[in-house]
Amino acid sequence: MATLKERGLFALAGMLLIAAAVTAPADAQIARPVGTSGTQSAAPLAPSTPPAGSASPQPMLYYVCGNPGIESQVTSPDPQHPFNLGVSFIAATNGAPLTNVSVKVRRHGRVLMDFVAAGPHCLFSVPDADYRIEGTYRGEMKFEIVQTGTMNAEIKW
Repeated sequence: MATLKERGLFALAGMLLIAAAVTAPADAQIARPVGTSGTQSAAPLAPSTPPAGSASPQPMLYYVCGNPGIESQVTSPDPQHPFNLGVSFIAATNGAPLTNVSVKVRRHGRVLMDFVAAGPHCLFSVPDADYRIEGTYRGEMKFEIVQTGTMNAEIKW
C-alpha cells in the first residue's frame, strides 16, 4: 500500500497538492487549497515557514476522494496523521453513489476545505474535533456533523 507521497504527491502547510495526477489511482482526487479554481492538479510548492513567534505550526489537512474502497489504495502522506474521517455521498432512494458533489468542510463556521468530489467517498486527515461536512448536489445542500474517528458517515439526497 503506497502512501500519497510515494505516488508523487506533496503537502503544503494546511493543504495537499497534486504533483503528478497520473500517479494517483484513476478514481482518486486529492486536495487543493481553499479558494483555488481550475484543474485538479497544481505545481508542487515548498511548505511555508510559520511567522516568527508563532506558538505552533498549522496542522496539515488532507483529503482524497474516489470510489468506495479507496482507503485500501491510498494512505495519508503523513504517517503521524492518518485519514481519520470518511464520508460517502449517496442517493436516498436507491443507495447509488453520487459524484460531482460540491463539498465544504467547516469547523467553528470557518471553511477549511472547499472542493468538488470526483468520487462518492472521501477520506480526510484533520485534527480531532467535530466537523460540519456540507454537500451540495444538483443545487440542494445537505450536511452532517461528523466527529473524527467516524469513517462511514453518509450524506443522502
